[in-house]
Amino acid sequence: MMIPDKYPNHVDIPLPPGMDTVPYQTIKASLPWHPDLVLNIDAGFHFSTKPDVPYAVVATDPHVLGDWYSKVRPLADFYFNMQPSYMKDGDILLPYAYDPSCHYADSGIVKTHDCTLIGLHYAQRNEWVARLNALGITVNYRIGDIYDEYRKENNKAWIGLNWSSLQDVTARVFEIMAMRLVPVINRLPGLDSVGFVDGVHYLGFSSMDEAIAQVQLAKNDKELSVGISNNAWEFVTKNKCTWDTRVQQILDTCGV
Repeated sequence: MMIPDKYPNHVDIPLPPGMDTVPYQTIKASLPWHPDLVLNIDAGFHFSTKPDVPYAVVATDPHVLGDWYSKVRPLADFYFNMQPSYMKDGDILLPYAYDPSCHYADSGIVKTHDCTLIGLHYAQRNEWVARLNALGITVNYRIGDIYDEYRKENNKAWIGLNWSSLQDVTARVFEIMAMRLVPVINRLPGLDSVGFVDGVHYLGFSSMDEAIAQVQLAKNDKELSVGISNNAWEFVTKNKCTWDTRVQQILDTCGV
């Protein structure tokens, strides 16, 4: 991975293949400077020993790596949890976010589909898309698109679909809102924690039949759809639900 020059203190330390933990002392011995904070964005790697400086951990995937994080939580001075439904006492909520340089409405893209869903093709998503297609509702259903390509493919539709299987408020929720799509997403307890309101910022569902009905509602009631997409966009922009804001929250919380 190439690190931009604006991060002159970055140090690349190669690790043996398959190593997902390492004593902090191993890293410390290789550093040419003394850090004010050790920040570990943990998606499958953490230190096996506690650093001797303030240590912040961001648990990016508590919905799939719960047991893994039980090892690192006791070591952290600041433990940021990115999923409201998986919060424990002492955790600091740090929700996912969107990137305003990438996720925005693009009026230059022609709308060729009713809906979009770019992500893993889980069984319930496959069934949802198949049943919508059978009703004549088109879905741009893809996987693997990133950055500008991701924005362009999403902007080919005006309804954004999301179905989380593990009670996780995905980054896609923030991204489709930032792109001013109409969010049709499954109801999750974590949505309330972030501040999203069903029927105001998104059309929620709790079953396959309701998921289909909510898409039909979004397609047939344009006034309702425009209102919800505007509300969602205003929420994520006014509340600055961006990655830059999340990073600043980390630094402010840690006193750096």
